[in-house]
Amino acid sequence: MEIELKYLLRDDLAKDRILNDKHLLEIKNPACDETVQMRAIYLDTEEGDLRGLQIALRARFENERVVVTLKWKGSAQDGLHVRGELNVPAGSEYLDNPTVDIFKGSEIYDELLAAVSDKKLIPVMEMDYVRKAIQVDTGKSISVVSLDEGTIHTSKGDAEILEVEVELYSGDQEDMVALGGELAAKYNLQTSDKSKYQRGLELLGVI
Repeated sequence: MEIELKYLLRDDLAKDRILNDKHLLEIKNPACDETVQMRAIYLDTEEGDLRGLQIALRARFENERVVVTLKWKGSAQDGLHVRGELNVPAGSEYLDNPTVDIFKGSEIYDELLAAVSDKKLIPVMEMDYVRKAIQVDTGKSISVVSLDEGTIHTSKGDAEILEVEVELYSGDQEDMVALGGELAAKYNLQTSDKSKYQRGLELLGVI
């Protein structure tokens, strides 16, 4: 399960200030600071069978490692996204012949297999962005606050990525939401109910 707040930056200056916020610096774990170069490839059948089931399948290069991720269904309201999520480490060779078998044994595998059957999985969009992330501990919740900056690439055009995410790792969800609200008020952040993938699908004109 993934629980996160998603915000769009409306003030360009905020991208240089938000991860150095005084409160965040007071509660962050300095050993967990990360800067990660992301390259994400989203996969589906030519007919969009996974999209029709509100399932997103992604292979993402995170610096030198590759993680294959499945996200499904869930909800998004006032920037709070709650959905199923499954992550499996893989090698770059996965993209030579991507299949749903990498999720064999999971709770959603049978649904995946029924949707895809023997159809080929193909890339439907790519994203390149840099993620700068810190881990914070309020005493009631542990979350990761990240800043993503880059581009969504589709065959119908590109879109900018410039957003802040606050993802709950453990503890009280309402405490995490309160922290997100504090940052939104300080830095003029706009809540977003759309994932990066949904934004890409809009560019493609399929939703």
